[in-house]
Amino acid sequence: MPAYIIGVDKAMGIDTHFVHRGRFVRMAQVVVTNPTCIGVGIEEDTAVVIRNGLEMQVVGTGLVIVIEGFEIRASSIHEFSEDKPITARDLRVHLLADGDKYAIPQVNPPH
Repeated sequence: MPAYIIGVDKAMGIDTHFVHRGRFVRMAQVVVTNPTCIGVGIEEDTAVVIRNGLEMQVVGTGLVIVIEGFEIRASSIHEFSEDKPITARDLRVHLLADGDKYAIPQVNPPH
């Protein structure tokens, strides 16, 4: 299962060997179940650097895939079973490569 990193105001599910091992659907299920969680899939020979809990930068030769569930408008998460795959509409996906930055959304910004 993915590891979880919990920052000041954001939970992130992080999984490695993401593309090679076909883990996109597994991470999408985590995000659909926890729509304020950001799913981060990291490919081989790749890393992310997180600065101040607000910005993530990709380093390496592979991709980082970020899955957001903030705008999910429908899913079958409540009917999910081993016999029926999960469905979801309006997941947002980012494909990031070396040097790309991602601003981590603040779900609960400081007051």
